[in-house]
Amino acid sequence: MSKVLLINPAFNIAKENYDSSVSVALLSIASFVDSKGEEIEIIDGVREKDYLDKIKISAKDCDFAGISVMTTQIPDALKISQLIKEVNPRCTIVWGGPHPTFFKEQSIHSPLIDIVCVGEGEETFYDIISRKQLSDIQGIIYKDQENIKINSSRPLHDPAKMPLFNWNLINQEVLNNLAYIPSLTSRGCPHLCTFCINAILKLKWRPRTVEQVLKDLEIIKSKKYFQGKKLRFWDENFFVDINRAKAIIDGMLEKNLCMPWETTVRANYIREGMIDDEFMAKLKASGCYLLSFGAESGCPRILKKIKKFISPEDILNSAKMCVRHGIIPQYSFMIGLPGEEKSEMMETLDLIDDLLKLGDQVQILGPQAFRPYPGSELYDECLNSGWKAPENLEQWSELVANELNYLTVQNFPWVKHKDFVESMEAYVRFGAHSIKSAMGSSVKAQKFVKLAFVVLCKIRWKLRFFAFPLEFKLAKRYVSK
Repeated sequence: MSKVLLINPAFNIAKENYDSSVSVALLSIASFVDSKGEEIEIIDGVREKDYLDKIKISAKDCDFAGISVMTTQIPDALKISQLIKEVNPRCTIVWGGPHPTFFKEQSIHSPLIDIVCVGEGEETFYDIISRKQLSDIQGIIYKDQENIKINSSRPLHDPAKMPLFNWNLINQEVLNNLAYIPSLTSRGCPHLCTFCINAILKLKWRPRTVEQVLKDLEIIKSKKYFQGKKLRFWDENFFVDINRAKAIIDGMLEKNLCMPWETTVRANYIREGMIDDEFMAKLKASGCYLLSFGAESGCPRILKKIKKFISPEDILNSAKMCVRHGIIPQYSFMIGLPGEEKSEMMETLDLIDDLLKLGDQVQILGPQAFRPYPGSELYDECLNSGWKAPENLEQWSELVANELNYLTVQNFPWVKHKDFVESMEAYVRFGAHSIKSAMGSSVKAQKFVKLAFVVLCKIRWKLRFFAFPLEFKLAKRYVSK
């Protein structure tokens, strides 16, 4: 039997801005490995203060360390990998997650990484720690002495054949401090949005059964440390199979499994025959308090370009339905796509304005600046504009450590109006929302300074004047960082 560590590195932002949940990916992998009888420990650098000390102790007799890495976790992931190599050179270090999946060859060239797990990790990671011949393991890239070996891709797994989450694998301190209980009823998405990891990696939609979902909720309801907490279904798209979704909600109502919960949904699902008034009322009765929509843009041409296949009218209709039933509608937007004109970005701002006029319940995330993923059509457009991504993990680490976001708009040649794109998220957050909402932001600053910034943002929003964003640049330099 192998001793195994699974590690979630810290991000490059202040800990108070972390999402108060747990890593669903690591919990899923750990639960699968544990179900096979292997000894496994999760260490969460995002939510455990003394995580480096824990790693230093646990790594001494560890056989494998799996590290899940998003781009903004690279600096800490490299530091953790170096630490493990120092205390236990024989430990095999495996990187997985979005960044090494997209940049697998860059990643494997690091002397700190032995194996890269590409795509979903449950079965692949188990094959690795079972000491299966590396050449026979699908979904990895690894070092064979001086050579780099790239194996064939692994078929997507069936979530219905995966064990439910084992909460005993999570540190009790982390469980006690959770704001959101994570649950996962499906993987992937059937839609083709060109910017999305699911479309790029062809992660088709695969569900758990209704019975599994309800059993998971029964377990959650039985845990004392989850009492009074909110539940988040981390599905990319909870409502793909509307009959399955209705059966889950009916089961929650019939089995007394109701609790405050939120999930994701497409705007064009809010219609007759899908999520209508009758079903929306059931969602509310079961505890649904928030539905999160990927709106992306208010411009029909851009929505078509990114293959979103929704319209601004769908977005507004979904907000009206949610508000009518007392459910918070939350919308994420992005701007600064290749070929997007300023007038088209202004259409997005107009839609945001129309949404916020529906009531204080409406929440807006962004618009964030578009950032490209390798393998997408949009990524190729970015490269054709003259942009070059970092060439190795050290360059990524330096870039991430010195920026709020992993790629700065100022370095994007395809963006014509860089200051406009970079500042717009702040102007929407502090100018488009109510003063009460803006002042409640998690950004830490003296109350007078924050209020002055909010007032300036509201004036800009009202006048639609966003040139010379000096106050944004000052706030970015002296407050946000």
